[in-house]
Amino acid sequence: MSRFASQHNSEPDFSDSSHWTELKTCPLCGHSILSHILDARDRHYGNPGVFEIVECANCRLNFLNPMPTAAYLSSAYPENYYAYTLTIPKTFKERAVKTIKRVASALLFYSGSATGDPTFKTPETMLDIGCGAGAFLAKMREKGWKVYGVEFDPRAAERGRQEGLDIFAGTIEAAGYPDATFDYVRSNHSFEHINNPREVLREIRRVIKLNGLLFIGVPNVSGLMARWFGTYWWYLGAPVHTFGYSPATLRRLLAEEGFIVEQVNYNSSFWGIFGSLQIYANRKNGKNSEDGWIVHNPALMLLGHWFARITDLLSRGDCMEIIARPVSREAPSSGTYIRR
Repeated sequence: MSRFASQHNSEPDFSDSSHWTELKTCPLCGHSILSHILDARDRHYGNPGVFEIVECANCRLNFLNPMPTAAYLSSAYPENYYAYTLTIPKTFKERAVKTIKRVASALLFYSGSATGDPTFKTPETMLDIGCGAGAFLAKMREKGWKVYGVEFDPRAAERGRQEGLDIFAGTIEAAGYPDATFDYVRSNHSFEHINNPREVLREIRRVIKLNGLLFIGVPNVSGLMARWFGTYWWYLGAPVHTFGYSPATLRRLLAEEGFIVEQVNYNSSFWGIFGSLQIYANRKNGKNSEDGWIVHNPALMLLGHWFARITDLLSRGDCMEIIARPVSREAPSSGTYIRR
């Protein structure tokens, strides 16, 4: 149960402007015709209420309306939210076990949660937005990178700082990094959690270097499982997922804020199909999304990952990963990015 749910047993007041804001026009294109497409409940963390998701009739952007404010979002995550924990293998045994798991996964064509981050020739300076307690930062630090993170939850940021990571507790706008600081800026499954994507992209463009790269990983609302499962789709994520992007809408947003897309990849997992099936099975029993035999069956997990690979190959996967760079700036002809 989330902090919000534990403090507020009744349905949220959507007219309360301190927690919710009704949007009259599309944040992407400004169109005023917004069509209701889904009523969603919080299947993951138990926040109370029914949350309306609309779609712009013009550009097809999906988003919550009314839109949660930062005040609401800060209270909507449970204390054990997965990104708020940090486990760094320190002993030889811990590192050996991690290596064995990685090799076994590769032999079974099971990618787990590995992301398709761009490869650089040499370690540089990076910023991870929505870094949680800094698990990815710790990994990159081991490779020689100079790492920085931004995390809205102060407890998660403090856990990372206890491990010696430079994590700012707050928003990227409040962090106030100098212009052109970072060679690589990353937002992996955090960009869909923010309620002001334009402002965040503008700040990223300010702090990224002339030949820097931006990585954004988000759920794909045009994927096969999103269309099959609708309100029971695992990655719908209301109310903490504020926006639902397709490749087209995210490309447009990036272009309007000064970025050009270099690559669009798809990187899905078994959660899209079997996590969604578990949510559907639990729809009337009050259990959360990870409570049930479907998502804990190893054979289904492996089958689901193979199925996800097929949807990725068809460009219909649950999750997409976009690599972009600033436009009107010199492309990295002698830089450090290795095009894959």
